Amino acid sequence: MKKTIYKLILVMIVLFNTGCSEDFLERESLSSLANDNFWTTESDATLGLMGAYSALQSKWIYDSSPYEGGSVRWDFMSDNGYTTWQWMAGGDIAQGIHTAESWMVNDTWKALYVGITRANTVIQKVGEMDATNIDEATAKQIIAEASVIRASLYNILAILWKDVPLITEIQNVTEANVPKSTREKTVAFIISDLESVYEDLPISNDWGRLTRGAALGTLARINLFHAGYGGTYEKAAEYSQEVIDLGVYSLFPDYEDLFEIVNEQNNEVIWSIQFDRLQDNSSSIGGNWGILDYQRVLPDLVQEYYMTDGLPYGESELSDSDDSSILSDNRDPRLSGAIITHGDTFRNGNKSWDNQAYMRKWTNDELDWDQDAFYSSQDFYVIRYAHVLLMRAEALLMSGSFTESDVTGLVDQLRARVGMPLVAAVEGTGLSQEELLDIVKHERRIETPFEGLRYFDLMRWEELEEVYAKYMMEKQDIIDLEYPNVGDRIFDPGKHYKWPIPQSEIDANSSLIQHTEWGG
Repeated sequence: MKKTIYKLILVMIVLFNTGCSEDFLERESLSSLANDNFWTTESDATLGLMGAYSALQSKWIYDSSPYEGGSVRWDFMSDNGYTTWQWMAGGDIAQGIHTAESWMVNDTWKALYVGITRANTVIQKVGEMDATNIDEATAKQIIAEASVIRASLYNILAILWKDVPLITEIQNVTEANVPKSTREKTVAFIISDLESVYEDLPISNDWGRLTRGAALGTLARINLFHAGYGGTYEKAAEYSQEVIDLGVYSLFPDYEDLFEIVNEQNNEVIWSIQFDRLQDNSSSIGGNWGILDYQRVLPDLVQEYYMTDGLPYGESELSDSDDSSILSDNRDPRLSGAIITHGDTFRNGNKSWDNQAYMRKWTNDELDWDQDAFYSSQDFYVIRYAHVLLMRAEALLMSGSFTESDVTGLVDQLRARVGMPLVAAVEGTGLSQEELLDIVKHERRIETPFEGLRYFDLMRWEELEEVYAKYMMEKQDIIDLEYPNVGDRIFDPGKHYKWPIPQSEIDANSSLIQHTEWGG
């Protein structure tokens, strides 16, 4: 499926870009080709859809690099890690010095709306196609796939900016000035839209294309992330259970191997963004400059992983006596699956001997220790079955409609996968709602680092101020590692739970007004 997608995208590039050939100059205008002549066959519809898929590969959305701040790099604006040079993507946001003209603020907004525009075009144009040229079921499926793409992008916009322009149709120049819609209106629209189309998706599909499970998982995530703002915990729990009830997903048996290229097609992955090692279609989510010291994005959550007896580091008798060491010995195996620590092997059996943690998840272990790793075939997992289990556990708790066994049973599946003690064996039984929620939040953090979720979680839980304050208390330890450019983290709860609307967008759109928190 990967090769098919990229061939289709290549054809689209030929169709929709001019180039220097005189033949192109003699043909009809490209806008005429796109609007009048292109959307006539099933093949055209599929090509258009692939263009919407390709927008998700942006390094500002589901790919990343140290210089572009998508998916993985979102974690390094949270308490999961930090960048060693604060001019890298997200550095100014972590420091609380970002503005409406900041690099990441501008480029993330643009990338998200590029994808939305492509999805809108597919939805509208395929919906207008002559029924004699495309099978009705195929047309509905393509529209449903584009709807999931659009919803996932609006979900990110609603998390980061809250109130944004809600654009659902192809625009012309006279329609370009669109005011903000409320977060509630945007969320209500994407939920309603997905609810009307998800049954048009197959339960199984060509690998890399969206399925019913992906749509249901997206509905669960939107409801969870925006509960009280158009979504509900009850619906998040319901849609998570519907994914489970499909009976086609399961946990991959080995957590560390789950994030290896050779295993990226498996029954745990519900929705992945596909990449190939060709330079223009490769991923940089695990990118670094060869030797570990040049990762420039460093994890900061090693001590969050419990010991193998299920107790926190420092409380367990298995804790090492040298508190200055960063070790994976006697720890939850998910630590070594996500992070390289002192003495761990990486890249063809090499060992890390310095006292610093490095990101392992998504990195390519097939390379030699000193090879750059910015061009990889590693897919990024937007939704996997483990996410669904955790979403249902949290949603049940927050809805108030749960039994202890319902919640612990979901968490225990993840612990059992890695051989960790189950909840009852360590935390006990008769737990309060608050105690259970702490367990779920902890499990979510150590199960999903560098998967683009932690920063969003802290935004929606409104816990960023708390974790930034904790970071500042521990900042001296990081400075001692000779990274003086890490910088302070300052969080203003009066405005930093919203990103500012890019100034370039306000300048271009007379109907768009800056958030009041940012001076609008």
